[in-house]
Amino acid sequence: MPVSRRGGTCGITSLQHRKNRLAQLLTKVEDVPQDWFTPTSLAAGINSYHHVGSVEALSCSSFAVCEDAWREAMRWRRDMADALAVLLAVCASTRQSGNQLFLDLIGSPGSAKTTLCRGLLVSGHCVHLENVTKLMSGFKKPGDGEKDCSFIARSNNKTWVTCEFDTLANSPQYRDLMGKVRRIFDGETSATYGNSDEDRIYTAMRTPWIRAGTPRMMDHDQSQLGDRFIRYILSDPDEIEKREIARRALQLERIAILEISNCSAGSITDPKTRFAHAITGGYVDWLRAHVEEELGKVDIPEAVEDYCIDLAELSSDLRARPQQHSRRQDEVVESHDYKELPTRLARQNIRLASCLAVVLNKRTVDSDILRIIRKVALDTAAGHSINIVQWLCSPNPKAGDRLYQECGGLMLGILETWTGMPVERLQKYLKFLRKIDVLEWREVRQSNGVWVLTERVYSLYLRVMGSQICLERQ
Repeated sequence: MPVSRRGGTCGITSLQHRKNRLAQLLTKVEDVPQDWFTPTSLAAGINSYHHVGSVEALSCSSFAVCEDAWREAMRWRRDMADALAVLLAVCASTRQSGNQLFLDLIGSPGSAKTTLCRGLLVSGHCVHLENVTKLMSGFKKPGDGEKDCSFIARSNNKTWVTCEFDTLANSPQYRDLMGKVRRIFDGETSATYGNSDEDRIYTAMRTPWIRAGTPRMMDHDQSQLGDRFIRYILSDPDEIEKREIARRALQLERIAILEISNCSAGSITDPKTRFAHAITGGYVDWLRAHVEEELGKVDIPEAVEDYCIDLAELSSDLRARPQQHSRRQDEVVESHDYKELPTRLARQNIRLASCLAVVLNKRTVDSDILRIIRKVALDTAAGHSINIVQWLCSPNPKAGDRLYQECGGLMLGILETWTGMPVERLQKYLKFLRKIDVLEWREVRQSNGVWVLTERVYSLYLRVMGSQICLERQ
């Protein structure tokens, strides 16, 4: 730069002098403090939910770090940590070939299921699916080689996330939508349009789907469509825990109110929740980038395979439902009640177990992971069937520690009281369970008879629930 010298002349400092000055300047430079950063950004959204909330992903490669962020954001429980791990495992499994993981996250209103799902949507590897009208469209955008504008075309290789499934379930197109999803689960689908001379054929589809909603989700029986969804049910806390959850939520709401009043954030959530969202989105990005190499490091003992098969067989037995017939009095309809083979569920179990090991940064599928898999399997079978099995395998207070199954079974009157179903409907339901080899009727003296489990289901249930996870005994 020009400088003034004695004698009134002006010149350029030497190159060495300029280097020295630059070196002096650089000694005064230091890293920006970490607390200057926030997970918020004012950038406008581009067509996906993770930008709408003005939250950007923060780098994360550890489940412990991700969980710590959530523990700071809300009253945390092990049940929620397991749910978060399952959600992340579904995201991690997106591009892997084989049976996809379709998950229903079910919980009471206010159980934080929607908040957890929003954290996934911070990642660009997830896409928001809520008020959808069609999955496929015959419209092609002019230019760009007539770009396919179908939802499944632009959401392939991404995890679909529905934060409020109750909204979608009330859609008039719901039944038609789920019929198409059945084929998409298998990785391919097609559509034929009357105003086009070519068919739309989609192959190599990888679109795991996470749906979050209230227990009302379980009222929609998809068994006749070949249900592809496994379930995780967030348990309700006890009264003391509810009080603490409400207190923590109140404290976070006060922080959020102060922040909005100071115009320091554009998101409706509090700073700690935004940070948890950002960390979760960053962890999803890390999982998608490293899942292939991490899966290759996971060891799966043979006992794990046997346990996953047992869980699959039990789930297929207990989530089967009798066909519902709404017909006229004079109409004769044949009943074709059936249950699915456990093959798909077994494959989903081992896939979920493997991806959980990656999510939890473990090198083997251990008893803790199998505990989560067992909960998913039992939640997938939630309903009257599993309740009846659990009642039969519970201690009879009149016979010491012996189970109802071991000391005679259960009479129809007791089952009617416990299930709350009318006798006629209950009898049809029990006959269906007998038809699929879950229950059997046993004649008993001085009684109208009792219902007991078949030996197959009884031993199966004891293998799954009667002892600790199999790995703990090895």
